[in-house]
Amino acid sequence: MLKTAYKFIRFEKSKSLGILTAIVISIYLIGLELGIFFYLSGLIGGIVNNANPKYSQVFVVEKQTNNANQLSPFDVRWTNQIRSIDGVTNTHGIVVANVSVKFPNGDNSPAIIIGSDYPQLAAGPSASLIKTGMINDLALPGTVSADFYDNKAFGYGVESGMRFEINGKAAQVSVTTKNAKGFSSPLLYTTTSKARYFSGMSNFSVNGIIVTVKDPNKINKVVAQINHIAPDLRAWRSEDLSNATVINVMTANNMGMSFGTLVIFAIISGFFIIGLTMYSATYDRIKDYGTLKAIGASERYIVLLVVAQSFLYAVTGFLISLILLIGTKLGMEKAGLIISLSPPFLLFLFSVTLLIAVGSSFFSISKLKKVEPSSVFR
Repeated sequence: MLKTAYKFIRFEKSKSLGILTAIVISIYLIGLELGIFFYLSGLIGGIVNNANPKYSQVFVVEKQTNNANQLSPFDVRWTNQIRSIDGVTNTHGIVVANVSVKFPNGDNSPAIIIGSDYPQLAAGPSASLIKTGMINDLALPGTVSADFYDNKAFGYGVESGMRFEINGKAAQVSVTTKNAKGFSSPLLYTTTSKARYFSGMSNFSVNGIIVTVKDPNKINKVVAQINHIAPDLRAWRSEDLSNATVINVMTANNMGMSFGTLVIFAIISGFFIIGLTMYSATYDRIKDYGTLKAIGASERYIVLLVVAQSFLYAVTGFLISLILLIGTKLGMEKAGLIISLSPPFLLFLFSVTLLIAVGSSFFSISKLKKVEPSSVFR
């Protein structure tokens, strides 16, 4: 079957090239748009996603907050009160504040400083994100972390050991991270006391509380109890707060609509371009299909033959698109834009490729079902 399908493809080289080109362009654009979308989603939820997963099962913020990038301060005493709830292993107050950094060349840049108690550093950075240095280095006086990919955002080459100023106070980079980035501004991680020192936040306030719940089965119960005893606060599962933050920002900026529209148009345009090109190729070989019917080929065999051609187009087009996506990914990484080509994502792209290629063969199949063997002799 596949051998015969390949012969039909080979006989129509120009149209086969057109079909492959349409598949490659559609899948490449879909993969690129979704890759950038997921990357931006990670940045938007970065304050939650970069937290240490060993401790950050639940986040507590002000009740009106559904965006982790905009955390208002509240009374630090809630940290101890929540710790007494059944099922809670520990609580960690965090400080999140906007600051201004000044580099040795005189340039200034906005940033967000995030502090949590040492040695847990529940707010982050998690060990998996550290590029140079050790997490213990953040305990040293005046030290913070900086991300390797934020060099362009800062407009300055940030590296371990570099000295600069935060809100006019001397600071030093002791740890560099890789892809521990934020959406609106670069993130600087440190301890709670130093975050208060650099930002000027009161010792009586925190911007959030990270709640550690070791038993996964008790997380929902802990969330409900916190929401009951603290009417002015709201507890979120970490993943729920991250998702809510992404939805809030995407909705406010119409980013989700823009990405969704581009992906839908790529699928629709690819579907019809491929379908009509395959229909044209089928029409040109109509007598060959009629000959197959005349010598005894069943309608089912003809349908499977067209589907087999679509499958070969899909596999070839997907492999070419994958090569282009990998090349784009490597190029964008140098600029700090990280596109993840995970196995589930690639499986999704291949499924979309099959949907476009095989689904568009409907035009050709509907035509071939009407072909009579006698058409060979006309």
